Amino acid sequence: MKALIVEDELLARLGMRSLIDWESLGITLLEDASDGAEALKKIEKEQPDLILLDLNIPEINGLELLQMIRQRNLPCKVIVVSCYEDFDTVKKAMRLGAVDYIRKFGLSKEELLSSLKNVMEMPVEVPSYLQQSAVQSSLKMRKKLQEIPEEFLSGQVLSFYMLWKYSEEITDMKIVETVACQYYQKLGRTLMSVFYEGKLLLLLKEETTQEEVEKLRKLIFQFITNRCYISITPYHLEEQDDQFFVRVANAIEVYGFYECGPKTVFMKEPLQINKTFPFDLGNYMDQLEYGIAKISETDIKNTLQKIFDEITGNPYLSVNLVKKLMIEILSRFSKKAGLLGGAIEEIEVQESYKHYQKLVNMTSFQGLQNWWMDFIPKFTGQFFTRQKKSESDIIQSALNYIEENLDKPIQLSDAARLIGVSEPYLSSFFKSSMNENFIPYVNRQKVKRAKELLADGKLVYQVSDILGYENTTYFSKVFKRVEGMTPEQYRKNLYERNGGGNG
Repeated sequence: MKALIVEDELLARLGMRSLIDWESLGITLLEDASDGAEALKKIEKEQPDLILLDLNIPEINGLELLQMIRQRNLPCKVIVVSCYEDFDTVKKAMRLGAVDYIRKFGLSKEELLSSLKNVMEMPVEVPSYLQQSAVQSSLKMRKKLQEIPEEFLSGQVLSFYMLWKYSEEITDMKIVETVACQYYQKLGRTLMSVFYEGKLLLLLKEETTQEEVEKLRKLIFQFITNRCYISITPYHLEEQDDQFFVRVANAIEVYGFYECGPKTVFMKEPLQINKTFPFDLGNYMDQLEYGIAKISETDIKNTLQKIFDEITGNPYLSVNLVKKLMIEILSRFSKKAGLLGGAIEEIEVQESYKHYQKLVNMTSFQGLQNWWMDFIPKFTGQFFTRQKKSESDIIQSALNYIEENLDKPIQLSDAARLIGVSEPYLSSFFKSSMNENFIPYVNRQKVKRAKELLADGKLVYQVSDILGYENTTYFSKVFKRVEGMTPEQYRKNLYERNGGGNG
Protein backbone atom coordinates (compact mmCIF):
# COMPACT_ATOMS: atom_id res chain seq x y z
CA MET A 1 0.00 0.00 0.00
CA LYS A 2 1.28 3.46 -0.94
CA ALA A 3 0.47 6.50 1.22
CA LEU A 4 0.89 10.23 0.65
CA ILE A 5 1.11 12.91 3.37
CA VAL A 6 -0.29 16.27 2.21
CA GLU A 7 0.72 18.93 4.74
CA ASP A 8 2.26 22.42 4.36
CA GLU A 9 4.02 22.45 7.75
CA LEU A 10 7.39 20.69 7.65
CA LEU A 11 7.43 19.79 11.32
CA ALA A 12 3.96 18.26 11.09
CA ARG A 13 5.08 16.12 8.15
CA LEU A 14 8.15 14.98 10.05
CA GLY A 15 6.02 14.23 13.07
CA MET A 16 3.60 11.97 11.17
CA ARG A 17 6.44 10.22 9.35
CA SER A 18 8.29 9.47 12.57
CA LEU A 19 5.37 8.66 14.83
CA ILE A 20 4.92 5.04 13.71
CA ASP A 21 6.72 2.27 11.79
CA TRP A 22 4.95 2.54 8.45
CA GLU A 23 6.78 -0.36 6.84
CA SER A 24 5.60 -2.79 9.52
CA LEU A 25 2.04 -1.99 8.41
CA GLY A 26 2.91 -2.70 4.82
CA ILE A 27 2.72 1.00 3.91
CA THR A 28 5.24 2.74 1.68
CA LEU A 29 5.34 6.51 2.19
CA LEU A 30 5.68 8.53 -1.01
CA GLU A 31 7.48 11.86 -1.09
CA ASP A 32 5.32 14.39 0.80
CA ALA A 33 3.30 17.16 -0.86
CA SER A 34 3.29 20.64 0.72
CA ASP A 35 0.34 22.11 -1.20
CA GLY A 36 -2.80 21.01 -3.02
CA ALA A 37 -1.51 21.55 -6.55
CA GLU A 38 1.60 19.48 -5.88
CA ALA A 39 -0.54 16.82 -4.20
CA LEU A 40 -2.89 16.50 -7.18
CA LYS A 41 0.04 15.89 -9.53
CA LYS A 42 1.48 13.23 -7.22
CA ILE A 43 -1.92 11.55 -6.79
CA GLU A 44 -2.48 11.31 -10.54
CA LYS A 45 1.09 10.10 -11.17
CA GLU A 46 1.74 7.81 -8.19
CA GLN A 47 -1.88 6.68 -7.51
CA PRO A 48 -1.51 6.28 -3.73
CA ASP A 49 -3.92 3.98 -1.92
CA LEU A 50 -4.10 6.25 1.12
CA ILE A 51 -3.82 10.02 1.64
CA LEU A 52 -3.34 11.83 4.96
CA LEU A 53 -4.71 15.27 4.15
CA ASP A 54 -4.50 18.59 5.98
CA LEU A 55 -7.46 20.80 5.01
CA ASN A 56 -5.65 24.11 5.43
CA ILE A 57 -3.07 23.90 2.62
CA PRO A 58 -2.09 26.50 0.00
CA GLU A 59 -2.76 26.60 -3.77
CA ILE A 60 -5.64 24.12 -3.68
CA ASN A 61 -7.15 23.66 -0.22
CA GLY A 62 -8.07 20.29 1.24
CA LEU A 63 -11.79 20.47 0.45
CA GLU A 64 -11.08 21.47 -3.14
CA LEU A 65 -8.60 18.63 -3.49
CA LEU A 66 -11.16 16.14 -2.16
CA GLN A 67 -13.66 17.43 -4.72
CA MET A 68 -11.13 16.91 -7.53
CA ILE A 69 -10.32 13.40 -6.33
CA ARG A 70 -14.03 12.61 -6.36
CA GLN A 71 -14.58 14.12 -9.82
CA ARG A 72 -11.69 12.12 -11.27
CA ASN A 73 -12.88 8.89 -9.56
CA LEU A 74 -9.39 8.33 -8.14
CA PRO A 75 -9.43 5.09 -6.06
CA CYS A 76 -7.79 6.35 -2.87
CA LYS A 77 -8.89 6.60 0.73
CA VAL A 78 -8.46 9.92 2.52
CA ILE A 79 -7.91 10.50 6.23
CA VAL A 80 -8.32 14.14 7.19
CA VAL A 81 -5.55 15.26 9.57
CA SER A 82 -6.38 18.80 10.58
CA CYS A 83 -6.37 21.36 13.39
CA TYR A 84 -9.85 22.53 12.37
CA GLU A 85 -12.22 22.83 15.27
CA ASP A 86 -15.11 23.76 12.98
CA PHE A 87 -17.03 20.52 12.83
CA ASP A 88 -19.01 21.64 9.80
CA THR A 89 -15.79 21.86 7.79
CA VAL A 90 -14.88 18.34 8.80
CA LYS A 91 -18.34 17.08 7.84
CA LYS A 92 -17.93 18.65 4.40
CA ALA A 93 -14.74 16.67 4.03
CA MET A 94 -16.55 13.46 4.97
CA ARG A 95 -19.29 14.13 2.46
CA LEU A 96 -16.62 14.63 -0.21
CA GLY A 97 -15.21 11.19 0.42
CA ALA A 98 -12.90 11.33 3.45
CA VAL A 99 -13.21 8.10 5.43
CA ASP A 100 -11.87 9.26 8.79
CA TYR A 101 -10.72 12.32 10.73
CA ILE A 102 -7.96 12.77 13.31
CA ARG A 103 -6.70 16.00 14.88
CA LYS A 104 -3.20 17.15 13.99
CA PHE A 105 -2.25 18.60 17.35
CA GLY A 106 -1.97 16.08 20.14
CA LEU A 107 -1.98 13.22 17.66
CA SER A 108 -0.79 10.06 19.39
CA LYS A 109 0.76 6.91 18.01
CA GLU A 110 -2.26 4.93 19.20
CA GLU A 111 -4.78 7.20 17.43
CA LEU A 112 -2.88 7.18 14.16
CA LEU A 113 -2.47 3.39 14.22
CA SER A 114 -6.14 2.88 15.03
CA SER A 115 -7.27 5.10 12.16
CA LEU A 116 -4.86 3.46 9.69
CA LYS A 117 -5.91 -0.06 10.62
CA ASN A 118 -9.61 0.80 10.32
CA VAL A 119 -9.12 2.43 6.94
CA MET A 120 -6.95 -0.42 5.64
CA GLU A 121 -9.77 -2.86 6.37
CA MET A 122 -12.24 -0.81 4.30
CA PRO A 123 -13.04 -1.72 0.70
CA VAL A 124 -11.15 0.19 -1.94
CA GLU A 125 -14.30 1.53 -3.58
CA VAL A 126 -14.63 5.01 -2.18
CA PRO A 127 -18.05 5.74 -3.76
CA SER A 128 -19.71 3.37 -1.31
CA TYR A 129 -18.74 5.70 1.49
CA LEU A 130 -19.95 8.73 -0.33
CA GLN A 131 -23.44 7.24 -0.32
CA GLN A 132 -23.65 6.72 3.42
CA SER A 133 -26.12 8.64 5.58
CA ALA A 134 -25.41 11.85 7.47
CA VAL A 135 -25.15 9.82 10.65
CA GLN A 136 -22.04 8.01 9.39
CA SER A 137 -20.55 11.04 7.71
CA SER A 138 -20.45 12.97 10.97
CA LEU A 139 -17.49 11.13 12.47
CA LYS A 140 -19.55 8.68 14.55
CA MET A 141 -20.61 11.40 17.02
CA ARG A 142 -24.31 11.18 16.26
CA LYS A 143 -24.19 7.43 16.88
CA LYS A 144 -22.71 8.06 20.31
CA LEU A 145 -25.54 10.46 21.12
CA GLN A 146 -28.10 7.95 19.95
CA GLU A 147 -26.70 5.38 22.35
CA ILE A 148 -27.51 7.59 25.35
CA PRO A 149 -30.77 6.48 27.00
CA GLU A 150 -33.69 8.91 26.90
CA GLU A 151 -33.64 9.39 30.66
CA PHE A 152 -30.20 10.97 30.25
CA LEU A 153 -31.58 13.54 27.83
CA SER A 154 -34.11 15.25 30.10
CA GLY A 155 -32.37 18.60 30.15
CA GLN A 156 -31.07 18.15 33.68
CA VAL A 157 -27.53 18.97 34.66
CA LEU A 158 -25.00 16.36 33.67
CA SER A 159 -21.47 16.04 34.96
CA PHE A 160 -18.75 15.34 32.43
CA TYR A 161 -15.36 13.93 33.18
CA MET A 162 -12.27 13.77 31.07
CA LEU A 163 -9.50 11.47 32.18
CA TRP A 164 -6.18 12.00 30.49
CA LYS A 165 -3.75 9.16 30.26
CA TYR A 166 0.00 9.39 30.28
CA SER A 167 0.34 6.10 28.49
CA GLU A 168 -0.64 5.01 25.02
CA GLU A 169 -2.12 1.81 26.42
CA ILE A 170 -5.85 1.73 25.89
CA THR A 171 -6.02 -1.02 28.54
CA ASP A 172 -5.44 1.52 31.28
CA MET A 173 -8.42 3.58 30.14
CA LYS A 174 -10.62 0.52 30.01
CA ILE A 175 -9.66 -0.20 33.62
CA VAL A 176 -10.47 3.40 34.56
CA GLU A 177 -13.84 3.10 32.83
CA THR A 178 -14.71 -0.09 34.74
CA VAL A 179 -13.58 1.26 38.11
CA ALA A 180 -15.53 4.52 37.65
CA CYS A 181 -18.73 2.74 36.62
CA GLN A 182 -18.55 0.37 39.59
CA TYR A 183 -17.79 3.24 41.94
CA TYR A 184 -20.87 5.24 40.97
CA GLN A 185 -23.03 2.12 40.81
CA LYS A 186 -22.33 1.59 44.52
CA LEU A 187 -23.48 5.17 45.08
CA GLY A 188 -26.73 4.36 43.31
CA ARG A 189 -25.90 6.35 40.18
CA THR A 190 -25.60 5.49 36.52
CA LEU A 191 -22.47 6.39 34.59
CA MET A 192 -22.04 6.35 30.83
CA SER A 193 -18.73 6.49 28.95
CA VAL A 194 -17.51 7.62 25.54
CA PHE A 195 -13.96 7.40 24.18
CA TYR A 196 -13.05 10.55 22.30
CA GLU A 197 -9.66 11.18 20.65
CA GLY A 198 -7.76 8.96 23.04
CA LYS A 199 -9.47 10.28 26.13
CA LEU A 200 -12.31 8.93 28.23
CA LEU A 201 -15.46 11.04 28.57
CA LEU A 202 -17.79 10.05 31.42
CA LEU A 203 -21.40 11.23 31.74
CA LEU A 204 -23.17 11.31 35.10
CA LYS A 205 -26.87 12.09 35.38
CA GLU A 206 -26.59 13.69 38.79
CA GLU A 207 -24.27 16.41 39.93
CA THR A 208 -21.16 15.23 41.71
CA THR A 209 -18.87 16.75 44.32
CA GLN A 210 -15.18 17.35 44.27
CA GLU A 211 -14.80 15.10 47.30
CA GLU A 212 -16.44 12.20 45.46
CA VAL A 213 -14.12 12.69 42.53
CA GLU A 214 -11.03 12.72 44.74
CA LYS A 215 -12.12 9.38 46.20
CA LEU A 216 -12.56 8.02 42.69
CA ARG A 217 -9.11 9.31 41.77
CA LYS A 218 -7.44 7.49 44.66
CA LEU A 219 -9.36 4.33 43.80
CA ILE A 220 -8.21 4.47 40.17
CA PHE A 221 -4.57 4.75 41.15
CA GLN A 222 -4.81 1.43 42.96
CA PHE A 223 -5.32 -0.26 39.61
CA ILE A 224 -3.14 1.68 37.17
CA THR A 225 0.43 2.93 37.40
CA ASN A 226 0.19 5.60 34.70
CA ARG A 227 -0.92 8.94 36.05
CA CYS A 228 -4.04 10.60 34.79
CA TYR A 229 -6.15 13.49 35.89
CA ILE A 230 -9.86 14.14 36.13
CA SER A 231 -11.67 17.21 34.90
CA ILE A 232 -15.29 17.98 35.69
CA THR A 233 -17.79 20.42 34.26
CA PRO A 234 -21.61 20.76 34.38
CA TYR A 235 -23.37 20.89 31.01
CA HIS A 236 -26.94 20.87 29.81
CA LEU A 237 -27.56 18.43 27.01
CA GLU A 238 -29.86 20.83 25.23
CA GLU A 239 -28.53 20.47 21.70
CA GLN A 240 -28.32 16.87 20.56
CA ASP A 241 -25.96 17.48 17.66
CA ASP A 242 -22.66 16.13 16.38
CA GLN A 243 -20.59 18.87 17.95
CA PHE A 244 -21.74 18.34 21.50
CA PHE A 245 -19.06 15.92 22.61
CA VAL A 246 -16.46 18.00 20.79
CA ARG A 247 -17.49 21.15 22.66
CA VAL A 248 -17.46 19.41 26.02
CA ALA A 249 -14.16 17.66 25.40
CA ASN A 250 -12.50 20.88 24.21
CA ALA A 251 -13.83 22.85 27.18
CA ILE A 252 -12.50 20.37 29.69
CA GLU A 253 -9.17 20.12 27.89
CA VAL A 254 -8.78 23.92 27.80
CA TYR A 255 -9.64 24.38 31.46
CA GLY A 256 -7.26 21.65 32.57
CA PHE A 257 -4.52 23.00 30.27
CA TYR A 258 -4.55 26.49 31.76
CA GLU A 259 -5.67 25.97 35.33
CA CYS A 260 -4.38 22.80 36.76
CA GLY A 261 -2.43 20.50 34.56
CA PRO A 262 -2.24 16.89 35.74
CA LYS A 263 -4.53 17.00 38.73
CA THR A 264 -8.23 17.24 39.47
CA VAL A 265 -10.08 20.07 37.73
CA PHE A 266 -13.50 21.17 38.93
CA MET A 267 -15.37 23.67 36.80
CA LYS A 268 -18.48 25.32 38.15
CA GLU A 269 -19.98 26.35 34.82
CA PRO A 270 -19.56 25.71 31.09
CA LEU A 271 -16.45 27.25 29.60
CA GLN A 272 -16.32 29.71 26.71
CA ILE A 273 -13.31 29.22 24.43
CA ASN A 274 -11.73 31.94 22.30
CA LYS A 275 -10.59 30.58 18.93
CA THR A 276 -8.75 33.74 17.83
CA PHE A 277 -6.04 35.80 19.50
CA PRO A 278 -7.69 38.80 21.23
CA PHE A 279 -4.45 40.80 21.02
CA ASP A 280 -2.10 42.02 18.30
CA LEU A 281 0.37 39.19 17.80
CA GLY A 282 2.28 40.78 14.92
CA ASN A 283 4.39 43.19 16.98
CA TYR A 284 5.39 40.44 19.42
CA MET A 285 6.42 38.17 16.56
CA ASP A 286 8.58 40.96 15.08
CA GLN A 287 10.30 41.41 18.46
CA LEU A 288 10.78 37.68 18.75
CA GLU A 289 12.23 37.48 15.25
CA TYR A 290 14.66 40.24 16.21
CA GLY A 291 15.77 38.39 19.35
CA ILE A 292 16.23 35.14 17.46
CA ALA A 293 18.22 36.93 14.77
CA LYS A 294 20.60 38.30 17.45
CA ILE A 295 20.69 34.98 19.35
CA SER A 296 19.85 37.03 22.43
CA GLU A 297 18.61 34.86 25.30
CA THR A 298 17.35 37.89 27.22
CA ASP A 299 15.41 39.40 24.31
CA ILE A 300 13.86 36.05 23.35
CA LYS A 301 12.78 35.23 26.90
CA ASN A 302 11.36 38.70 27.50
CA THR A 303 9.29 38.63 24.32
CA LEU A 304 8.03 35.10 24.90
CA GLN A 305 7.03 36.04 28.44
CA LYS A 306 5.01 38.96 27.03
CA ILE A 307 3.20 36.52 24.73
CA PHE A 308 2.58 34.13 27.65
CA ASP A 309 1.20 36.99 29.76
CA GLU A 310 -1.15 38.01 26.94
CA ILE A 311 -2.42 34.43 26.62
CA THR A 312 -3.10 34.01 30.34
CA GLY A 313 -4.46 37.54 30.71
CA ASN A 314 -7.25 36.99 28.18
CA PRO A 315 -10.27 34.65 28.00
CA TYR A 316 -9.39 30.99 27.55
CA LEU A 317 -7.76 30.42 24.19
CA SER A 318 -8.13 27.24 22.19
CA VAL A 319 -5.35 24.80 23.10
CA ASN A 320 -4.88 23.99 19.42
CA LEU A 321 -4.53 27.69 18.61
CA VAL A 322 -1.83 28.15 21.25
CA LYS A 323 0.06 25.02 20.22
CA LYS A 324 -0.08 26.05 16.57
CA LEU A 325 1.52 29.37 17.59
CA MET A 326 4.21 27.51 19.52
CA ILE A 327 4.98 25.39 16.45
CA GLU A 328 5.20 28.57 14.35
CA ILE A 329 7.65 30.04 16.87
CA LEU A 330 9.69 26.83 16.88
CA SER A 331 9.91 27.04 13.09
CA ARG A 332 11.53 30.51 13.48
CA PHE A 333 14.23 28.94 15.64
CA SER A 334 14.63 26.14 13.13
CA LYS A 335 15.02 28.62 10.27
CA LYS A 336 17.69 30.57 12.18
CA ALA A 337 19.58 27.38 12.99
CA GLY A 338 19.51 26.51 9.29
CA LEU A 339 20.95 29.90 8.34
CA LEU A 340 23.85 29.15 10.69
CA GLY A 341 24.46 25.78 9.07
CA GLY A 342 22.81 23.73 11.80
CA ALA A 343 19.48 22.41 13.04
CA ILE A 344 17.51 22.60 16.27
CA GLU A 345 17.71 18.79 16.41
CA GLU A 346 21.29 19.27 17.61
CA ILE A 347 19.80 20.24 20.98
CA GLU A 348 19.54 16.99 22.92
CA VAL A 349 17.43 15.01 20.46
CA GLN A 350 18.16 12.23 18.01
CA GLU A 351 15.08 12.32 15.79
CA SER A 352 13.95 15.45 13.99
CA TYR A 353 10.40 15.37 15.30
CA LYS A 354 11.11 15.29 19.03
CA HIS A 355 10.85 19.03 19.74
CA TYR A 356 7.64 19.20 17.75
CA GLN A 357 6.20 16.20 19.57
CA LYS A 358 7.08 17.65 22.97
CA LEU A 359 5.20 20.84 22.20
CA VAL A 360 2.04 19.28 20.79
CA ASN A 361 1.83 16.74 23.63
CA MET A 362 1.99 19.32 26.42
CA THR A 363 -0.89 18.86 28.87
CA SER A 364 -0.51 22.16 30.73
CA PHE A 365 0.31 25.73 29.85
CA GLN A 366 2.78 25.92 32.71
CA GLY A 367 4.59 22.88 31.35
CA LEU A 368 4.74 24.56 27.94
CA GLN A 369 6.27 27.71 29.44
CA ASN A 370 8.81 25.67 31.39
CA TRP A 371 9.79 23.82 28.22
CA TRP A 372 10.52 27.07 26.38
CA MET A 373 12.51 28.56 29.25
CA ASP A 374 14.65 25.42 29.22
CA PHE A 375 14.97 25.32 25.43
CA ILE A 376 16.00 28.96 24.86
CA PRO A 377 19.35 28.93 26.76
CA LYS A 378 20.20 25.61 25.11
CA PHE A 379 19.47 27.14 21.70
CA THR A 380 21.52 30.29 22.33
CA GLY A 381 24.35 28.27 23.81
CA GLN A 382 24.42 25.97 20.79
CA PHE A 383 24.35 28.69 18.13
CA PHE A 384 25.86 31.85 19.70
CA THR A 385 29.41 31.09 18.53
CA ARG A 386 28.17 30.36 15.02
CA GLN A 387 26.23 33.61 15.08
CA LYS A 388 29.36 35.65 15.87
CA LYS A 389 31.20 33.94 13.06
CA SER A 390 28.40 34.67 10.63
CA GLU A 391 27.95 38.34 11.56
CA SER A 392 30.97 39.39 9.53
CA ASP A 393 29.46 37.49 6.60
CA ILE A 394 26.16 39.35 7.08
CA ILE A 395 27.84 42.79 6.92
CA GLN A 396 29.94 41.80 3.95
CA SER A 397 26.84 40.47 2.17
CA ALA A 398 25.02 43.73 2.83
CA LEU A 399 27.95 45.80 1.53
CA ASN A 400 28.23 43.59 -1.55
CA TYR A 401 24.52 43.94 -2.19
CA ILE A 402 24.75 47.73 -2.03
CA GLU A 403 27.80 47.89 -4.27
CA GLU A 404 26.28 45.57 -6.87
CA ASN A 405 22.97 47.42 -7.00
CA LEU A 406 23.99 51.09 -7.05
CA ASP A 407 22.21 51.38 -10.40
CA LYS A 408 18.90 50.33 -8.84
CA PRO A 409 16.61 51.49 -6.01
CA ILE A 410 17.98 49.90 -2.83
CA GLN A 411 15.68 49.00 0.09
CA LEU A 412 16.56 47.61 3.52
CA SER A 413 13.76 45.04 3.21
CA ASP A 414 15.20 43.67 -0.06
CA ALA A 415 18.67 43.37 1.44
CA ALA A 416 17.37 41.57 4.55
CA ARG A 417 15.37 39.13 2.47
CA LEU A 418 18.28 38.26 0.19
CA ILE A 419 20.70 37.85 3.10
CA GLY A 420 18.20 35.76 5.06
CA VAL A 421 17.77 37.86 8.20
CA SER A 422 14.95 40.00 9.57
CA GLU A 423 14.70 43.68 8.58
CA PRO A 424 14.88 44.98 12.20
CA TYR A 425 17.94 42.83 12.87
CA LEU A 426 19.81 43.99 9.74
CA SER A 427 18.97 47.61 10.50
CA SER A 428 20.28 47.39 14.06
CA PHE A 429 23.30 45.26 13.25
CA PHE A 430 24.30 47.46 10.30
CA LYS A 431 24.15 50.58 12.47
CA SER A 432 26.27 49.01 15.25
CA SER A 433 28.83 47.66 12.78
CA MET A 434 29.13 50.65 10.40
CA ASN A 435 28.27 53.52 12.79
CA GLU A 436 25.73 54.61 10.23
CA ASN A 437 22.18 53.67 9.32
CA PHE A 438 21.57 51.61 6.20
CA ILE A 439 19.90 54.21 3.94
CA PRO A 440 22.32 57.09 4.72
CA TYR A 441 25.17 54.70 3.90
CA VAL A 442 23.48 53.76 0.61
CA ASN A 443 23.02 57.44 -0.22
CA ARG A 444 26.70 58.15 0.44
CA GLN A 445 27.75 55.32 -1.86
CA LYS A 446 25.41 56.49 -4.59
CA VAL A 447 26.69 60.07 -4.32
CA LYS A 448 30.28 58.78 -4.40
CA ARG A 449 29.47 56.98 -7.65
CA ALA A 450 27.60 60.07 -8.95
CA LYS A 451 30.70 62.23 -8.42
CA GLU A 452 32.75 59.77 -10.48
CA LEU A 453 30.19 59.88 -13.29
CA LEU A 454 30.01 63.68 -13.22
CA ALA A 455 33.80 63.83 -13.38
CA ASP A 456 33.62 61.63 -16.49
CA GLY A 457 31.49 64.26 -18.17
CA LYS A 458 28.03 62.80 -17.62
CA LEU A 459 25.15 65.24 -17.33
CA VAL A 460 23.05 65.42 -14.16
CA TYR A 461 19.98 63.77 -15.66
CA GLN A 462 22.17 61.00 -17.12
CA VAL A 463 23.72 60.29 -13.72
CA SER A 464 20.27 60.23 -12.13
CA ASP A 465 19.12 57.60 -14.63
CA ILE A 466 22.28 55.51 -14.29
CA LEU A 467 21.86 55.35 -10.49
CA GLY A 468 18.23 54.26 -10.70
CA TYR A 469 16.52 57.38 -9.36
CA GLU A 470 12.91 57.97 -10.39
CA ASN A 471 13.54 61.61 -11.18
CA THR A 472 16.37 64.15 -11.27
CA THR A 473 14.81 66.35 -8.59
CA TYR A 474 14.96 63.64 -5.94
CA PHE A 475 18.51 62.73 -6.98
CA SER A 476 19.55 66.35 -6.55
CA LYS A 477 18.05 66.47 -3.04
CA VAL A 478 19.95 63.33 -2.01
CA PHE A 479 23.18 64.67 -3.51
CA LYS A 480 22.85 68.03 -1.71
CA ARG A 481 22.05 66.30 1.59
CA VAL A 482 25.32 64.37 1.37
CA GLU A 483 27.65 66.92 -0.30
CA GLY A 484 26.12 70.21 0.81
CA MET A 485 25.64 71.30 -2.80
CA THR A 486 23.56 70.27 -5.79
CA PRO A 487 25.03 68.06 -8.52
CA GLU A 488 24.80 71.06 -10.88
CA GLN A 489 26.98 73.10 -8.49
CA TYR A 490 29.39 70.18 -8.09
CA ARG A 491 29.67 69.79 -11.88
CA LYS A 492 30.24 73.57 -12.26
CA ASN A 493 33.04 73.50 -9.68
CA LEU A 494 34.67 70.64 -11.56
CA TYR A 495 34.46 72.64 -14.76
CA GLU A 496 36.06 75.69 -13.19
CA ARG A 497 38.87 73.66 -11.56
CA ASN A 498 39.65 72.10 -14.89
CA GLY A 499 39.93 75.49 -16.52
CA GLY A 500 36.72 75.15 -18.45
CA GLY A 501 38.05 72.10 -20.20
CA ASN A 502 34.94 70.05 -19.64
CA GLY A 503 31.56 70.73 -20.91
